[in-house]
Amino acid sequence: MKNDELPDKPLSDDPEENLRMENELLRLKLKAELGAESHHISNIDPGIENEFLKNVLAFEQNFAHAKAAKVFDLVGKPAFIKAVDLTDEQLEAALEEITGLLSENNIEIYFGDNDEYDNRTKYCFITEELFDHETTFMPVAGMTTCFDYEEFHPNHRKDIENRAMGFLSEWFKKSLNEKSWELANEFILPDRHILSKADVAAQLTRIFDSYTAFKDEKYKIFDIGFQLTDDTGIGHAEGGVRYDAVLESGEIVKFGGPFKLYMTYEGGWWSIFHIVFPGFEYF
Repeated sequence: MKNDELPDKPLSDDPEENLRMENELLRLKLKAELGAESHHISNIDPGIENEFLKNVLAFEQNFAHAKAAKVFDLVGKPAFIKAVDLTDEQLEAALEEITGLLSENNIEIYFGDNDEYDNRTKYCFITEELFDHETTFMPVAGMTTCFDYEEFHPNHRKDIENRAMGFLSEWFKKSLNEKSWELANEFILPDRHILSKADVAAQLTRIFDSYTAFKDEKYKIFDIGFQLTDDTGIGHAEGGVRYDAVLESGEIVKFGGPFKLYMTYEGGWWSIFHIVFPGFEYF
């Protein structure tokens, strides 16, 4: 038996115990060869764990020795018709065929949750961009490689809206804190004074602790804008809001008015670096 192979003969007469022992060998093999940590979960079926560990090992071995290859080559260099030469009806069938081929090769494409991209956009992306894209992720049985369309074509307007909606949701739940991914690591005030995320989170906590609840909230985003320069940018989400804040005494404090969340774009991510919002103020 070669050093890098698992034994062919059973390690135990008990099939379940044999699987457990083989799983332990697989974990050791992952750590010794590839430095990958794999922890045993006591309540998982040994057979399922065995299949999982083998898939992980195959993936890690492929990745460790993989050379960059185009997606087109990985799926067998399929023949396809250019989008410009297809009618809408023909294109729908061609898209189904090409996505089926990708799926057979354990490749999926995520186009978002709201199906906002039409079939022609999807087909053009696959045949004109993704096929030409180089990757080191090799297809492995039992594991799927997923490509996100918006990593190739960021939807900044949607991302800014999502960040604003996340802020609003957490505000009314009084759950914004230092771990909130909507908030930037540094906040810049109008006088150019800089506050850390921890400072702003502490202020948010002080505000939230002043009330037992926020309720009857109504809000709407009226405007989203952004400007990009190379790989960075600034943007905003602007709208109106009103809500009731409940004091410990039961008294209601009403807040309302315009709000504006200023955002920065760095490392492919929009985050809030300045807050103008009824009920919030910097100390």
